[in-house]
Amino acid sequence: MAGKRVGVGIVGTGRRGYELGAIIARLHNELQLEIRALCNRTPIRMEKARDGIQAIYQEKGVSPKIALYENYADLIRDPQVGLVMVTTSSYAHREPTVLALQAGKKAYVDKPLAHTLEDSLAIYREQLKTKNPVIMSFTRRHEKPWMTTWDLVRQGVIGDLKMILVRDVIPYHTLFQTYARKIEWSGGVLSEKMSHIFDVFNWFAREEPKKVTAFGGQTVFVPDPSAPECCPKCSRDCPYRVGGSEEKVRPDAMVDFDTSRLQERDILKRHDTCVWFPGADTDDHGLINVEYARGIKASLFWAVFGPDTDDQETMELVGEKGRIILIRQIGRIDVVADYGKRHEVLDARGEHFAGSHFGADDEFIRELDRFCQGATPTVTAKEGLLSSRLVEAALRSSQAGGQLVPMDAVENA
Repeated sequence: MAGKRVGVGIVGTGRRGYELGAIIARLHNELQLEIRALCNRTPIRMEKARDGIQAIYQEKGVSPKIALYENYADLIRDPQVGLVMVTTSSYAHREPTVLALQAGKKAYVDKPLAHTLEDSLAIYREQLKTKNPVIMSFTRRHEKPWMTTWDLVRQGVIGDLKMILVRDVIPYHTLFQTYARKIEWSGGVLSEKMSHIFDVFNWFAREEPKKVTAFGGQTVFVPDPSAPECCPKCSRDCPYRVGGSEEKVRPDAMVDFDTSRLQERDILKRHDTCVWFPGADTDDHGLINVEYARGIKASLFWAVFGPDTDDQETMELVGEKGRIILIRQIGRIDVVADYGKRHEVLDARGEHFAGSHFGADDEFIRELDRFCQGATPTVTAKEGLLSSRLVEAALRSSQAGGQLVPMDAVENA
């Protein structure tokens, strides 16, 4: 590809960092992005990621040198790095992102913007101060079915939007086996997963949220005082085992790109913590309602449950002239328009629907490439902060037993 290559440094080489790095390598011939550096506090993690990414590059006939750093500040200082991708756990988003912005580097932050409102505000304020936009990837904004649904709403197919309902039932028991199990470390499931949905609400409503109520709790993954800390210390017959006696180990593919994670000793980094080990304070289910400035109502019904299966996520939109139902897992959009006179079902699966995040990650990497050439990003820290503010409002409401939280009571920049 003609043009100067933009060196990419990835801070955090767990599953997400590796996935995006692998896509950049796979799309080498159509991008100006090129992986030049990796950073992880556990050396074997970045060594494994480097080996995997270099193998993909070699299939393309190139062999870029990829430097390894145990300190993100050294990676950011590397003159070969023009874009810093922060794909660490969310509790470690703030410092490398702020430093990258201050250094004048392009910066990407994986969702959520940060695990606390305080850290999200710090990143957003640095974006304002440096006039250096952060690009984010709320993946549904790059999934073809969601983009098609957005176009239908924007075109007025169902008239003025009145209500949004998302049902999100996800088999991510792994959220109770990682740092996500504690609100202090992650913001909880509301931040780690539902920040996506809060962004969908804001995207489709196209206005400011005004009020939030939320209920939640633990009904599936209730802490067990007798539970061991991790799978290798357990002899139970358990469907969630990811470590221990070999005959009982289930594949770790849901949470990582290889098995090196099992060598971690810090509970924040392990993926074999018992799902019932005491200390988890995040909810495993909830109901959230949001009212917007001009009256649009948005509701989220969510739950984390046990079995290994596909995500189960639907969105229903109600307008004055009709309704739309989107089923994420099969890329189907069911449209009733013209006051019920017209009904059609659309297959909105794109060419890369079978890819990660239903093809969204390929499309996002292409946008990331355009961003590095000067294009305006779809989502910046501004949208990330608004999602974080809704997370904060929902947490406050849920912890207060469903108390109404006005958004003007949640700190804004």
